[in-house]
Amino acid sequence: KSDPLLGLKENVIIGKLIPAGTGLARYRNIRVEPTEEAKAAVYAAYDEYDFTPFESQGSGEAVRLDEFEVPR
Repeated sequence: KSDPLLGLKENVIIGKLIPAGTGLARYRNIRVEPTEEAKAAVYAAYDEYDFTPFESQGSGEAVRLDEFEVPR
């Protein structure tokens, strides 16, 4: 379903209220899932990246975060 917004400019110019969000409750619980083609396109971008430089970094030991103060 789409709204071509015919007359929108005219309503804005003369100051009429625009019924924005009037169908929102109907679409609140709709779940949109990507197609397999869309998933493949996104995940394919990571296939060519070489992560090996990051594998050798760090000591492998956990760092206690309570020793550091977080600025607020």
